Amino acid sequence: MKNLVAYLLCFLLLTACGGIKKNNEATPTGFIKIYNESSYSNQYIPLDIEQTSDGGYLILSSTVISTSAFPGIYIMKIDKDGKLISANVLKSDYVSAVPNLLKDGTAYYIVCMNSLNLGTYILKLNEAGDVSENAYMSGVRYPLSAEFDQSSSYIILQHYDKDNLQTNVSKISVTGTIAAKRYFSIGTGGFDVQQPIIDHLTGKGRKYPFLSGQLSGNTYYFNGFYNYTLSLCMFDFSWPADDDPAAAQGYHDERCISSLSPLGGSKVAASRYAYGNNYIIPSATVPITSGSFTDNTGMGGFLIPELIGDAPFCLKEIEKDGQKILLYVSTTKSSQVALYAYDAAGGQLLGSQYLGATNPYAMANVIQTSDGGLAVLATTQVAGRFARIAIFKLGKEELEW
Repeated sequence: MKNLVAYLLCFLLLTACGGIKKNNEATPTGFIKIYNESSYSNQYIPLDIEQTSDGGYLILSSTVISTSAFPGIYIMKIDKDGKLISANVLKSDYVSAVPNLLKDGTAYYIVCMNSLNLGTYILKLNEAGDVSENAYMSGVRYPLSAEFDQSSSYIILQHYDKDNLQTNVSKISVTGTIAAKRYFSIGTGGFDVQQPIIDHLTGKGRKYPFLSGQLSGNTYYFNGFYNYTLSLCMFDFSWPADDDPAAAQGYHDERCISSLSPLGGSKVAASRYAYGNNYIIPSATVPITSGSFTDNTGMGGFLIPELIGDAPFCLKEIEKDGQKILLYVSTTKSSQVALYAYDAAGGQLLGSQYLGATNPYAMANVIQTSDGGLAVLATTQVAGRFARIAIFKLGKEELEW
């Protein structure tokens, strides 16, 4: 286990979290932690966070390993106050984790790749962070995104078929049984996706917003390469094999959907980027009939000029005092983590908040915690160049909306 030192910033989200309001009548329930270690040669990129039943957290990260061009997997367990309990780099067979820690009750799953033959593992974690191998699928290669369906019965897995130049989406049990599968032609069109996908998986190039999941009923979606464009595609596993998906497309990898949350039927909340600009879309309708098509520019959205170019977004539906809220989290040009809260019913902006002032920060992920607050996962830089894991824990009383 790595010898880690956690730095607690005792002023609790006042100086380092620009814009967090004071509440003299409330007991502070937040903290900031930066997890550093003595070896500056190690680099950690946080991917996802989930809360455990004891109030603590499991954190999924990637890390550079010497035995593979693909990043290894690093698992941390911390307690409810952010104190480190355990930290481990998994064995070098496991690489390129999909950036989503899948939760089903008190069981957690990681989808990742084999470092040699590039097949797909499903790993199971308990609440202490102990890992076991649940399934291995040698014929399912290059996993890109994974999410449980709405019943948590199956994982909707997007993966890349290099030989046939296809995006594949499979409906898979946690034990590796494939219940359904569809194939989507990437084509050529003068845009070669092979190297960008490999660079995405190795972490040496651009990170794409690959997504997959269940939209509503029998309609599923993926955000991935189709028809030589990074596209949002909707489909039904039971459609005839030669039926095309419905698609909201942009242009190559320059106008793309960057996050999505289903709102019911064909309604979604989303974000998109276009030539360096970023847009928040609290409500839009997507096509769901085979072969139907729309330009994603027509989904509109609010321009957010303070964000970095083609910014990554994390979009989660949370609840505060009975109100459903769409929470968008991203990274600003001034290296802060930005939170934007929109009313899920009406789409109005309820408030915004900014985290980080003393160090540069970049958004990684966010969850709502059992006390009604948030845990915001971020990357920061120690000494300006060593990537480390940071957590902002915000109590419900510290949310500015």
